[in-house]
Amino acid sequence: MTHTFSTNPKDWVFKSQRQRVSPFPNIFSMETICNDMIHKVGFNADEILLFYKDNVHYCFLSRKSYEKVGRGVADNMHNDPKLADKLVEGQKKTGKVLVDFCREVHDEVSSKTSNERLVEIFSTYEKYYKDLYSGYGWIWIFEDDYIGDLLKIVESKIEDKLEAPNILDVLTKEFTAMVATVERKALLELGLEIEKNKEWVDLIKTGDKDKIEKEKDLYALLKKHETDYFWVTRDYEDPILGVPKVIERLSEYFETDIQKEYDELVETFEKGERLREKYLSELDFSQKEIDSINSMRRTAYLKELRKRFVSESLYYFDKILLEIGKRLYLSINQVRHMKIEDMRAGLLEDKDLSHELNERINLSMWHTYTGSDADVTIDESAKELFATFCAVDKSATEFTGMPVSPGVARGPVKIIINPDECNTVKEGDVILSIQVVPSFSSAIMKAGALICDGGHGITTHPATLAREAGIPGVIQTRFAREALKDGDMVEVDGNKGIVRKV
Repeated sequence: MTHTFSTNPKDWVFKSQRQRVSPFPNIFSMETICNDMIHKVGFNADEILLFYKDNVHYCFLSRKSYEKVGRGVADNMHNDPKLADKLVEGQKKTGKVLVDFCREVHDEVSSKTSNERLVEIFSTYEKYYKDLYSGYGWIWIFEDDYIGDLLKIVESKIEDKLEAPNILDVLTKEFTAMVATVERKALLELGLEIEKNKEWVDLIKTGDKDKIEKEKDLYALLKKHETDYFWVTRDYEDPILGVPKVIERLSEYFETDIQKEYDELVETFEKGERLREKYLSELDFSQKEIDSINSMRRTAYLKELRKRFVSESLYYFDKILLEIGKRLYLSINQVRHMKIEDMRAGLLEDKDLSHELNERINLSMWHTYTGSDADVTIDESAKELFATFCAVDKSATEFTGMPVSPGVARGPVKIIINPDECNTVKEGDVILSIQVVPSFSSAIMKAGALICDGGHGITTHPATLAREAGIPGVIQTRFAREALKDGDMVEVDGNKGIVRKV
């Protein structure tokens, strides 16, 4: 460790927790937040701590950074109604550069590529990724302040203050940011198109991909859906939304009334927009207040842009990581725990890094601060710090988090960690997970409520998916999964952000 920091947890704010992740590219994200955001939103964070243990990360932001950046960026957003749009346009440009680069090197890299070129490619990816993230990283810091401001605005317009979260949800909901719903709408539209041809429908129902491929026009439609939405379910090791999955889901739709499902979904969109317009016209918002509300909508859209660009880039860039691993006799997970200096040491100096990387996978702490790249700590020091910052009370019966979807519901806990466990969820179950991704959407639609130990704001996936399903949702419960087990009865209060064992 080359930079001292406070080891008092009270000096830090717990910001996020995710599963099945690695330092690559998240360390780039943290370094960007501490060094490069200032060019986009006027502020950098001072320092961040990231713990990685068994492919779960725990992120802490210094309290003074949280207060300074959160309030500062929120004020900038209120004062400049065009700031969110500027950031969205910037994200589109930097995201395209990143994805185009990854596609190019995906096609370029082979066993004949020099080690020097691989180091250069990794370094260039870092640069382009940081360009993208500098226009995004502020979101997970400013949301608490900004949403708090918007809630106060709404509360000032109504008598029943408890209705404020529901109204704000309607006002800030951005349907183009609800990727799971947008993809479902596109798939239903595809189903309606295919339904015009009975032979195509029969082919889809067989599930025989080889036969379907021979029907070139049909296969082209399926392939286009994959091209447009493959990234929706992609998250590190998660599979892409490929043609086989598209065929499987269409086959299920053809057993129902597709037109009815499509009409109901469109009506949900339109009803939401009508209700939004009603609130905007009846609650006497000033133009400045409307601008602030609309900026939150654009922020939600910006988050999904970032998700798409990063997911696409990682999909193509995995080939480069695999090639590096092959040459250094490392797994892709080990490679994802390397820094650029490790790449140079391994590829250019023939250094054996396997032991160090295994230690990082087991437990490591990464400290990022303004003016420097991340320091990494392993061994006993990391264990002591992890015990200090991530202490767990397994006897707890009440958990406080962030309310992200209104309502109160009771039901049995169902813990799901991986997308392939979603089919075990029953009607009325209360889903409990570390993090939630769009591939959980089918399970969430059956659930009675959602609890997420991770998550970091009202526009994150668990928040948007819970609201889409119309169920109570609470995020940032941190270690509820350590104290609760499958079948435990709980009450989830999505208005107050409280989960109780009952």
